[in-house]
Amino acid sequence: MLWSLVNNTEKWDVLGTLTNALLTSIENSTNETKGSNKQSVDEDRRLICWTLNNLSVPYENKEIIALGEHATKLLQGLTLVIQANEPETYLCCICLMNLSYLADAIRPITFYVPSSYGAAPYSPTKRSRSETSESIEPRSSEICYQVLGNQSSLIRIIEQMMIINAPYLSKVQSKQSVQVEAIRWVCGFIRNITSTGDGETDNGKEDGSLSDSTGRQGSISNDSIEEICLLLSETEIPRLIVQFVSDSPRPVIQWNKDSLEDICLGAICNLAQWQPSQTALRKAGALERLEKIEGLPGIHGYRSRAIRCSLGALPKHC
Repeated sequence: MLWSLVNNTEKWDVLGTLTNALLTSIENSTNETKGSNKQSVDEDRRLICWTLNNLSVPYENKEIIALGEHATKLLQGLTLVIQANEPETYLCCICLMNLSYLADAIRPITFYVPSSYGAAPYSPTKRSRSETSESIEPRSSEICYQVLGNQSSLIRIIEQMMIINAPYLSKVQSKQSVQVEAIRWVCGFIRNITSTGDGETDNGKEDGSLSDSTGRQGSISNDSIEEICLLLSETEIPRLIVQFVSDSPRPVIQWNKDSLEDICLGAICNLAQWQPSQTALRKAGALERLEKIEGLPGIHGYRSRAIRCSLGALPKHC
């Protein structure tokens, strides 16, 4: 049923209607709060984002949502909500993470740079230098420069949102704030877009809970993953995810599956496979910051050892 809702535009255009409503809601919110720092929960926008998350869970829908005719405007809407750091930001981050389980959607979403509502985002059919010439390294990709040079690109907006919301992580809270949840789920997005294989990751739901382990649908080249890791290495994101692990106020016993710390360690493992992002992790102090976790039993100690091994702190056979 969810698939027919987004795939049957002859009778109804649910996705287009939701996308337009999302853009209208954020535009109205901007006008209402202009000159004010106050944020308020927009119930209509919350329901729009919640519905989009519901629709983005089934694999049959992901291609239509991420690559279909409404993809540009939808990414614009999600990006604007995150940029404004609205209370619904965490729902937009879950939606992005859901869509990133489709391999073909990873590059168009990751390299998204808005221009105008009618303009197309980065297209997977438009190849960068790294894909068209074997003699040119991924580090020379023009699309990376376009993304990094535009403060309204999705990656730059995610980076700024993480920086702004990071102080909310300093205290253990009985109930997770929307700011903490936004960071948690955007780190899930980062983990997904830097993963080279199917993995055993979970497909997020609209309420932040998780479905059964399903992994990625489709495949993406290692060159593309390396390029994404290069892109991230030029941002504050590697430093932030290392910080989220090392400065966690929660005891390690509470780092359960898909907790922020667990997600970040997974993302760091992915970044540690590539030279540009290895350099960024070293600059972030990953070698020193993860050393205290290295000796712990279980998956977190194992991951920390693997990361420090990749960064050259331990023998290669570790």
